Amino acid sequence: MKLHHSIEQAKRTKGHHAWTMLEIMIVLTVASLILAGALSTMTFMHRTLDGTANYAELDRQSRNALDQMTRDIRMCGGLTNCSPTALYFTNKDGTQLSYVWNTNTGRLVCSNYASGETLSNLLLKGCTYLKFSVFQRTPVTNTTMTFTPITVPDPTNFNTVKVIVMDWICKKTNYTTLTDSESVQTAKVVLRN
Repeated sequence: MKLHHSIEQAKRTKGHHAWTMLEIMIVLTVASLILAGALSTMTFMHRTLDGTANYAELDRQSRNALDQMTRDIRMCGGLTNCSPTALYFTNKDGTQLSYVWNTNTGRLVCSNYASGETLSNLLLKGCTYLKFSVFQRTPVTNTTMTFTPITVPDPTNFNTVKVIVMDWICKKTNYTTLTDSESVQTAKVVLRN
């Protein structure tokens, strides 16, 4: 009798192992929420990495431009002309060196007129703002490394220029979000001449 009772019980419970429609809907809802969370996390991480890569590229570009400009300006013979968007120098050998920012293209180009050749080098691109400022040779009284600005340099007396301050802002568009990453740089270079 016991055997017959357990067979009957097994037959009755055998049909109860299937999922109900309510259980399937709950599982699908939970799975959809987990998948949506994973996709939004992945999208956020992709945007963050894209922005970080742009900041690193802008920083590398600015650092390389600043390194070259600092080295060249410190080694030049002297400033011969300037404007808020351009600097013109004479090298020690008498050749010309210039840094000119094109406001239309947003590019800063270095041109070195050595040995009868013009060597041009693109230093910055995507530059939305750039300004060169020049300061007098004599420091302000009772200060160190504080110089008086020269608003309109005298072209006949550029030897009064001792310090050049460079400010620029470069932008690069992120690929996925179509927003801009921005890099702001400021540097002060003291002429050695």
